[in-house]
Formats: sequence, structure tokens, C-alpha cells
Amino acid sequence: MKIYKKKNLILFILIFIGCKSTLNHNPSINDSTDSDVEIEEKVPSPKGLRHFMDGQLLMNQGDFAMAIIEFQEALTLDPNVSAIHTAIAESYWNLGKPKLSEKHLLIAIKNDAKDKQALQMISDQYILEKKFTKATTYLQRLNNLYPNESKYIIALAELKKVNQEYKDAMELYLAAYKLESDRNELLETAGRFALQIKDEEKAKSIFKKLSETDIDQPRYLSIYIDLLSRSGLFQEGIEFIESLNKEYGENSERKAQLAILLYRSGEKVKALTLLELLVKDFSNNPNYYFSLFDIYMDEKQLDKAAILGDKLIANFPEDWRGYYSRSLVFMNEKDNKGVISLLAPVSSTFEKIFSIQYLLGLSNYQIKEYEEAEKFFVNALKISPESKNVLHSMAILYDEIDQFEKSDSIYLKLITIDSNDAQAFNNYAYSLVERGIELEKALELASKAIEIEPNNASYLDTIGWIYYKKNNFKKAQYYIETSLTLNNDNSVVLEHLGDIMMKINKPSDAMNFYRRALSIDKSNQRLKEKVSPE
Repeated sequence: MKIYKKKNLILFILIFIGCKSTLNHNPSINDSTDSDVEIEEKVPSPKGLRHFMDGQLLMNQGDFAMAIIEFQEALTLDPNVSAIHTAIAESYWNLGKPKLSEKHLLIAIKNDAKDKQALQMISDQYILEKKFTKATTYLQRLNNLYPNESKYIIALAELKKVNQEYKDAMELYLAAYKLESDRNELLETAGRFALQIKDEEKAKSIFKKLSETDIDQPRYLSIYIDLLSRSGLFQEGIEFIESLNKEYGENSERKAQLAILLYRSGEKVKALTLLELLVKDFSNNPNYYFSLFDIYMDEKQLDKAAILGDKLIANFPEDWRGYYSRSLVFMNEKDNKGVISLLAPVSSTFEKIFSIQYLLGLSNYQIKEYEEAEKFFVNALKISPESKNVLHSMAILYDEIDQFEKSDSIYLKLITIDSNDAQAFNNYAYSLVERGIELEKALELASKAIEIEPNNASYLDTIGWIYYKKNNFKKAQYYIETSLTLNNDNSVVLEHLGDIMMKINKPSDAMNFYRRALSIDKSNQRLKEKVSPE
């Protein structure tokens, strides 16, 4: 529980003597010569000083209880010495008695409002006890007393961070950086807070400055370029990189960022040429591969993306991102078995990598290997316990295998975590209606999903299907037809509308919808039977 360093004994003695020495000037009004001034200097009690020194030695030996006894003896002889109270406070803290420690620190501060050590100690103590408001009070006092010491400003900034006052934290880190302009990490932290509060102008200003002052740190330039890209300021980014190249010469990192800007600004051929050259010339840097891979995927050049993914795996077998990238190509090709054959052999190697475990879960689910899917979803959830994607996937899986108690529990967790999770409200509602239970609750859930996302075709289908189950075919028809205006190639929605048509005695229309559904989902046996009931 120790938080205070054992103090230098000589320093303590000097503090002890200094606190006790006073000058009592009492000249008459008309007297002006120094020789006539009576000076009375009070010196500390020799016996009190001896007790204090003995206490310090005991404290340095870790015998805090005996140290306190010696300090208290010193205190009876010299009751107004702040250093004694500070030493007692440290001893009590190390004995696990924070209240008594606090009491003596407050006395020390009362005796000397500028006692730096006592102010620091009580600030530290309050922070460790999570009494952040009290800690802030004393840190502000320290900052006022010592405005040129950045450590107090940084501590205040961290307390603002704890209270999620990110704007204030940012401003404090900027103030600390102003005092120590050689510490780029302070400016970077301010920039991170600017990103946190979505102050992109401030973030751009900060990361531009960092890119200029630390040209050997590529992440600063990368963040700055991303910020410019979000605002569509591609040309500004290109000109900035060109200015850096003019001053410092070209390097591969800036070329990579330039390629990204060129691509985003529409100069795709130039961007691809530049990145392909970087991959060729700097084959030991995987980051260039990933930038090129992203462009290939974006341009639907899956063959080139696959080749690049294979090169990543061959050249960087210990980098999980290569396997992940190659798997994305398989997924775009709807080759779930390809994903599994690639990732399953390395799943234990990358057991702590969320993306690998999650992709294996998704791919196994798609081929109805539900037990394997559950295993990998559980692995992914261990890595990221609050992942909404995994929770949604697991809920759908449990619905599929009729483990409704588990799926219901997950849906409830999701809507508790986020009351605007429209997907959770919708899927929970659809699960209930498919089971034919709690239709009123299902309607309430579906209505909430529609309230959040009124133009979502799937959610409109869900609420329409609930009305169908409640025999309100007019409302059912309205919602499901509205769903089809938004997405007319969903086989489930087409089948639902066909069922409604049958209920309202429009069998010809029903058959048309069933046939359209079957043309999309050709292997659906239920649809085949509806189209050919005989």
C-alpha cells in the first residue's frame, strides 16, 4: 500500500529545523541601525529533533508503528512542525490507516498552506482512494503555487479524463505541452482527446504540428491524412506531403500516405502504381501490402487481393492480419469453407485475436456447423466481452438451434446495453413471433425497432409478420408491401406477402410472390411445396 518514497533523512532534518526557526524583529519606530535590532531565533528542541531522527530511521526500516511513537514524542516538544505531521501521515498510510494519515496531512497543510510535500501526498492519497474531487482541489493549489511544473497540470488532466471531461483534459495537456514543448507525447495525448470529443479542427491542427515536428513518426502523418480525408481535403493533404518531401526529401512512408490520398481523390491509377512499387521495393513492410489490399478489395479486384493475401501469409506468417485479409476474399466469394480451411489450423496460434475467432464463428454458422460456430463465438466473446456483433451472432445462433433461453438472455442484454439497438429489438421480436408466443411483447419490441429505424425493410417485415400472426391482415399487408418497396429481392419477405395474399383470398397473387421467392431461394423446400401444393 506504500505510495510515498522514503524521504532523505538530512532533507527532513533541514525541513524540521527550517520550520522551527523564526526571526522576531522588534525595533522602536525611531531606531534604524541594525545593531539596535533585537533578533531572537528559536531553535528546535534537541530532544525533539532526536525523536524525529529516530522516527525516520525506524520508518526507513519499515517499522512504522514504532516510528509513529517517536514522531509523536517529537510533536509534543515541537507541536507546530509540519514535517513531523507529514512523517506521521506517511507512517499511518503504510500501516493501512488512511483516515489518520489524512488527519495529519491536513494539519501539516493548515500549519503551512504552501507545504509542497504535504500537498503532493494528500493529492496522491485522494487519487488512490478515488476521491477525485478532493484530489483536484489540492492539485489545483499545487498548480497555482508552481505554475511552471507540468506534472500537476498532467495530473489534473488525468482527473478530468476520469470524469470524462475530455475537452478540459485536452486543454490541460496543451498547457503542459506549452511548458515542455519537447514532449510530443503531451501534444499527442491532447490530440487523442480532440478526436474523442470529435473536435476535428483541433485534432487536425495538433496532428499537423506533430507531423511537422516529428517527421520520423509515421503515425502522426497517418492520423492527419485520415482527418483531412474525412473532410474531403485530399488536395490539402497532397500539398502538405509534397511540402515535407521538398524540405526533408521523399521517404516510403510519405509515399504510402500520398498513394492513399491520390486514391481517395480519384487518381486511382497513380495510387495503384505507387503502392505496387512500394510493395515491390519494400517487401519487408507489411503496411504497404495492407494499403494496396484495401484498394484491391474496394475495386473488387478479388484475384489480385487473393494473390496479395497469399504473399502476406508467406512473407509474414506470424502476422494474423495476412490470414484475416485472405479470409475477407473468401468471404466476398461466399466461400465459407475456404475461410475455415485457412483459419482453423491457426486458430490456436491466434487464440487471442478477436477477428480470427469471430470469422471462424461466422463461417461455421453459414455452413450450419453450429457447435463449431458456438465455440468460436465464445472465444471471441472472451476476448471482447461487450462486442455487439458477437452477441448478435450468438443470439441468432441460439435461435436457430432452439436454445431460446440463451437467445432471449442475450437480446435482453443487448437492449439493456443500448436502448437504441434497433437490430436487437427487431430480432428479439422476430424470435418471439416465429415461436408464436408473447405477440404483444413482440409487437412492442418491433415498434421500438421501427421507431429507431423507420425505413428498414427487415424491420417493416417483422412488424408486418406480427400483425399477420395476430390476424390483422390489412396492417400486415401494408407493412410488408412497404418493406418490398425498399428491398424487392428478399425471399422471406416475398413469401410472407404470398402468405398474406392467401389469407385474403388472392391465391393468384400469392403464387406470383411464392415463385419470385423461389427464384431467389431455389433450394427452399417449403417454397417448392407452396408453389406446387399437389
